Amino acid sequence: MDDRSPLDDRSTLEVQTRRNLDGMELERSGRLDLALELYERNVEDGFEGDWPYGRLVAYYEKIGRFDEAERVLARAIDVFKASKKRSATDRRSTVQVFRNRLRLAKKAAKEAARGKARSFEPLPMADEGGASEV
Repeated sequence: MDDRSPLDDRSTLEVQTRRNLDGMELERSGRLDLALELYERNVEDGFEGDWPYGRLVAYYEKIGRFDEAERVLARAIDVFKASKKRSATDRRSTVQVFRNRLRLAKKAAKEAARGKARSFEPLPMADEGGASEV
């Protein structure tokens, strides 16, 4: 049983949302290293919005760190499967999106290991018009 109060949950969500907003601003100002740290903290905390997962996956795919992209995607799948804040339909569809993305990341990793170009486009960075949940 979860012994956290609704106030604790709200406070945690506010902190996590602030990290995402700060991360977006840091990306815009060219401080990607700090933005990634904030997104990683939200992933570690199990944030139940897709923003930090998508941002990290986009970055890791862009630099060819498919192992890191796979780690983030696996965490996203775990978090969304266990979510009690989303409807069953929303959980299933979100998990399916992340599973599909994980499949593509694994395929890209194999192709990169063989010296081939990636077969997909990375997610757009925040300043490239990407839209998602914060």
